[in-house]
Amino acid sequence: MSGVLTTLGIDGYAFLWHTLNFIVLIGLLYKFLYTPVVGLLDERTRKIEESLAAAERAQAEVARADRERDELLTNTRREIQEMMATAQQVAERIQSEARTTASTEAQRIIETARQEADAERAQAMAELRREVASLAVQAAERIISRNLDDQAQRQLVDEFLDERPTQAGRA
Repeated sequence: MSGVLTTLGIDGYAFLWHTLNFIVLIGLLYKFLYTPVVGLLDERTRKIEESLAAAERAQAEVARADRERDELLTNTRREIQEMMATAQQVAERIQSEARTTASTEAQRIIETARQEADAERAQAMAELRREVASLAVQAAERIISRNLDDQAQRQLVDEFLDERPTQAGRA
């Protein structure tokens, strides 16, 4: 083989020495350059994967927070609707109670007015009776003051007695 190498113009010892140097260089490069670079690249890959995982977790957390916010908004809107419905019912109940109270008060006022009117009418009737009685007494005094004959006096008494039961039935 050394003949082929010399024909090609290659020195066998130099070739062996260069090959050995190349293998040592490859070994040294592997140990001091390739392994740390691959380690750095692996570390970089791991950090990127962690960052991606953290980003996915953050995105999931944001999505969860959005869902919670939406649920909270939905619940709040529902509670507001319930409060408004309750307030509407309370307002209607208060209006109904106010109408009932006003109606009751109006009935009471009307009844009081009727009672007062009845009392005034009764008082007016009593005054009228007193007036009529007074006028009747005055008329009777005038009639009695006249001299009536016996026949006229009896007729007057009979008429009075005949009218008396009718008046008692009216009073």
